[in-house]
Amino acid sequence: MALGGFHSVLYVLQKARSAGGLRAMWKAMRSPNACKTCALGMGGQQGGMVNESGKFPEFCKKSVQAMAADMQGAITKEFFEKYTLSQLSAMSSRELEAVGRITFPLFAGPLDMHYKPISWQEAIAKVTEKVSKTDPSNSFYYCSGRSSNEAGFLLQLMARVRGTNNINNCSFYCHQASGVGLASVTGSGTATVTLEDLSKSDLVFLIGCNPTSNHPRLLKTLLDLRRRGGKVIVINPLVEPGLQKFNVPSDVRSLFFGSKISDMYVQPNIGGDQALLLGMLKWLEEHSAIDETFVSQYADGFDDVRNQANETNWDVIEQHSGVSQKVIAEISRIYRESNAAVFCWAMGVTHVKGGVDTVRAIGNAAIARGMLGKE
Repeated sequence: MALGGFHSVLYVLQKARSAGGLRAMWKAMRSPNACKTCALGMGGQQGGMVNESGKFPEFCKKSVQAMAADMQGAITKEFFEKYTLSQLSAMSSRELEAVGRITFPLFAGPLDMHYKPISWQEAIAKVTEKVSKTDPSNSFYYCSGRSSNEAGFLLQLMARVRGTNNINNCSFYCHQASGVGLASVTGSGTATVTLEDLSKSDLVFLIGCNPTSNHPRLLKTLLDLRRRGGKVIVINPLVEPGLQKFNVPSDVRSLFFGSKISDMYVQPNIGGDQALLLGMLKWLEEHSAIDETFVSQYADGFDDVRNQANETNWDVIEQHSGVSQKVIAEISRIYRESNAAVFCWAMGVTHVKGGVDTVRAIGNAAIARGMLGKE
């Protein structure tokens, strides 16, 4: 079974039709923006559906889906008169989104059964009154990933003016473990690769992520990597069919016949990534595959990592990871032969207990082969 393909093409056409037609959708997609679901470039302030590498056209069904939702008509006042709060709470997220866009402030008091529209002046007055009466130390300011950078900046500025640093956003919720883990390994909480780096890589690890659903445009990059002789290793307790085979709509051959995505699909125990990565380090150490020059010049404290790997026996690694020594050895062998490996991970790593340590383990694996900062 392969995902994507003509089903995705048909889905895009249906979404475009529901949003006012292909012409309206084409115009909206070419406007200055980034993907509203994964933030991959679509031209930025210049627009034009061009990604950071200058490729055109760059979009996927997820970005079309998000754009179509924002292009819906306004919800009428009659809708809120018809449906009670309890009826609205019983609706699914999909049902609520299909209703349309809220274009005016709504308010419901403690005894109200319905939302009722109010003016912007009244809404701002109510919010201002509530904020002014709340102790700043008991307040929390949280920004959505769907908000603009400008809105996020103003929100945190208002919080600081009020006298609190209780500020966060969904990016921290998703990748705070990454930020803390990477900062302790590389000194920076941000990624060390760009989109262009992927086009030069010969091996990509996908750990605890499903780009098939969440950032489908990456699949074309992985397809290109495999066609030039590179490999993709998926580490995920859950089998994602799209990471085994996928019909990439933007590639004619793949669209009709499908494309293999992963060269190896490894299913560790949930939370077993750390043990698996430790096993990789152990194998690299046993086979003299550590980049000693890089480690000696750039990695402080790596002897502690090395000692942990040497002192942990294979039975313990197999038990905690749920992966056999033979499979770990095969992953490590492929990694040893790579000259430009990239590690990718997502919520399957950061939203599991011990996520910070797992990110550190990923960083240690990259250091072991001198992959950090490598062209």
